[in-house]
Amino acid sequence: MIRPENQRAASEAADLIEAVTAALGTLGDMRAARDALTASATVEHGRITVVVNASGSIVRTEYAEGIEELGYGQIARATVQAAQAAAAEVERKKRELLGPLGAMRLGMPSAAELPAELAALRAQLPEQARAPLTQPAAGRRRGDGNRILDR
Repeated sequence: MIRPENQRAASEAADLIEAVTAALGTLGDMRAARDALTASATVEHGRITVVVNASGSIVRTEYAEGIEELGYGQIARATVQAAQAAAAEVERKKRELLGPLGAMRLGMPSAAELPAELAALRAQLPEQARAPLTQPAAGRRRGDGNRILDR
């Protein structure tokens, strides 16, 4: 039983636990959305397209008709250029998606301000992980003969 003089503190602690639990759920949802992000860039008049994941790793490279008109050096430079542009775009998308986290963090107390029992919730926070190197299932295309990875 909670003593009357501790009732307010107990109520505040319960509210804090509820807020932290909700924030953890939001963080998990944001992580899943971040991991599903991709971006693409096309160069050389549509002949080279590179798709990257949320970590900026290349998950698909496509060479369209007319690629044979370019030299190997041109293809290599243009592929790097497209990968860099796609990586910059996926970073922009991540900043846009994760922007609300800054405001959420400002509203939360630091671990030093929490009682030991509440600080244990910090262990439930997901750790930073690199996005998978495979393309999200929704974006996969089967039978696309233009994909260099299919050759």
